[in-house]
Amino acid sequence: MNSYERLRAMVEGKDVDRPGATIWKHFFLEDRVVEDSVKKHIAFEEQNQWDLVKIMSNGVYFQEQYGADITWSRHANDFPSTNKRIVNSPRGFRHLKPVDVKSGAVAREVEVAKRLVDKYHGKVPVLATVFTPATYAMELYNGWQNPWPFADLIRYYGEDLEEGLKVITEVTRNIIEEFVKVGVDGIFYSSQFMNDKLFTPELYRRFGVPYDLAAFEPAVGKTWFNMMHVHGQTNLFMEFAAEYPLESVNWEDIITNVSLKQGAELLPGKILVGGVERWQDFRVENREQLLQNMVERVKAASATVPANRLIIASGCAQGSDIPEYRFNTLKQAMDIVFGPDR
Repeated sequence: MNSYERLRAMVEGKDVDRPGATIWKHFFLEDRVVEDSVKKHIAFEEQNQWDLVKIMSNGVYFQEQYGADITWSRHANDFPSTNKRIVNSPRGFRHLKPVDVKSGAVAREVEVAKRLVDKYHGKVPVLATVFTPATYAMELYNGWQNPWPFADLIRYYGEDLEEGLKVITEVTRNIIEEFVKVGVDGIFYSSQFMNDKLFTPELYRRFGVPYDLAAFEPAVGKTWFNMMHVHGQTNLFMEFAAEYPLESVNWEDIITNVSLKQGAELLPGKILVGGVERWQDFRVENREQLLQNMVERVKAASATVPANRLIIASGCAQGSDIPEYRFNTLKQAMDIVFGPDR
């Protein structure tokens, strides 16, 4: 089986030769130039033979589309920093207008996706990265680096936020439509709020679920392998992920309240994406020890979840400071446990 066939079989509930495997990371110095971004994604895929290409778009492309003042990365490990945001008060959300996504930063990310689809169609599934409307709202307001003002916003200025979410949902729908047009196999749909760091289940039911589902609707029935990313290192609201019409769910199973075993029970019918710890697993400097650890991770995950419901991966992007050669130990561990791909 090639990667495309393997994941197709998973979605169809058929047997597979082994679980899938993948890792993703940011390419901060290359992700604002189409040619450079495509080359980096291809190099990372060819080096490691992952079972899917999760496109690592520039992390603030939504802010960029809206014209935020941004200082771009000068080093490979630096996330861009925003100097001035688009929404600077709760009432600012009432004045937010839609932006045209057929040009600018979104068009750049769509072109990257198109070229990767052209390269890997029928061989390796390609997933475009889109964030949920509430996640984009936080980026326009105060950003993930300092999320706490958003906690006050959702609790005391909910009506203002909802006016903005209506606009952001429309723009998110349009972004997804553009990715669907170029033939991506799926959307990597990332929510930073399906957890109790800032939200409660009641708040997520109000500010998350209806807007998430409305924004994602253009992909339903038009893409075949979508992944819900439940972000966070606190208690997760996995009951919501079970309701979403996405084929797979990714989260930090090792360090949160939901293990792979629990995920298998909470998310019947979903393909589970996890088994590798994001923060420390690839920081082991001794390569033999690193490989041994990866073998143990692969064995533990595959003993917990059936092969046709499992993609072994970390719960979020790996650190950009980790030398890339270390990541190929995951593929090597897969070959040791299951035998090389045939």
